[in-house]
Amino acid sequence: MKLNFFQKLLLIFNVLTLLFQLMLMGSIPSLFDFSILNLFVPLVVIINIAFFIYWLLRSKWVFLLFMIAFLIGYGEWGLLYQFPRNLIHKSTDTFKVMTYNVRLFNKFDWIEGKDIPAEIKRFIDNEQPDIICFQEYSKSEAPKLPSYPYSYVQPIQSNGKSEIAIFSKFPINNTGYINFENSTNSGIFTDIQYRGKKARVYNLHLESLRINFKDTLITNRNSEGLQLKFNQVFKKQLDQIGQFEEIDKQNPFPSIVCTDLNNSQFSVIYRALKKDKNDVFKEAGTGLGTTFNFSFFPLRIDFILTDPIFKINGFKSYDIELSDHLPIMTTLAWE
Repeated sequence: MKLNFFQKLLLIFNVLTLLFQLMLMGSIPSLFDFSILNLFVPLVVIINIAFFIYWLLRSKWVFLLFMIAFLIGYGEWGLLYQFPRNLIHKSTDTFKVMTYNVRLFNKFDWIEGKDIPAEIKRFIDNEQPDIICFQEYSKSEAPKLPSYPYSYVQPIQSNGKSEIAIFSKFPINNTGYINFENSTNSGIFTDIQYRGKKARVYNLHLESLRINFKDTLITNRNSEGLQLKFNQVFKKQLDQIGQFEEIDKQNPFPSIVCTDLNNSQFSVIYRALKKDKNDVFKEAGTGLGTTFNFSFFPLRIDFILTDPIFKINGFKSYDIELSDHLPIMTTLAWE
């Protein structure tokens, strides 16, 4: 049961990575700003799982540290991974909501050899969501969607704003535009009518991180530059949530928020937007719920958040390579 010198070094490193994980996940308080590294919680978790397996195979008591950390951060693990389960709330009177960043329907040929607009239309026709929120929409490239008689597309702007849209099978009674200041991104909302009741659907596209392969944390100079870049983006994202909240204060209806958050479920940004809403992945999802692959690294940065009045009957994340994002869809009951 005794540890040799090498294992003692591993123990120290393992303790540090477990504490780091708990701080990144928000399970314990931290005096440091981990705004960048919150995106990489899955990587830190994988490292700690590898340690757990190593100690378990070696029959060393140290494997208990991972179990203790798991219990401390149990509430946050549900944001990262969900096991299959039977949902309590089941209803036949349901509707489906999808959110999808379509990356301008491949306007600039990022994906070669495919008719992306036609593929996306085929996908939507197969899945038949009742409401779709598109980010990075493009009127010029978008396929026709005759199944959706109601829609609202962000008004054309002269300042290079990225288009955003909501399509609905239900009547739209009211629309609104959220002009994020000093940003090419924006938000919109529609008030839809469903079986004599009204709900508000928000579609928010927060400031983009614009991560690319040149970004690196290896050198101090690059690290400082990347930290500054991320801090500026996160501040702008918080300001955008503030703009959304000012509009939502006047909202008399229960709401559904679809968003390309451009940040992780462990960020201050996510907590600021979620508040008392339900994250449909946490309530009904399975697996990691990945919505964006960065160099094959899974991230969950697209979300559907709902008021508690909506019962969540299902969640799906689709592994289709038609954009740099993956679509997600939830099934909701409103009784």
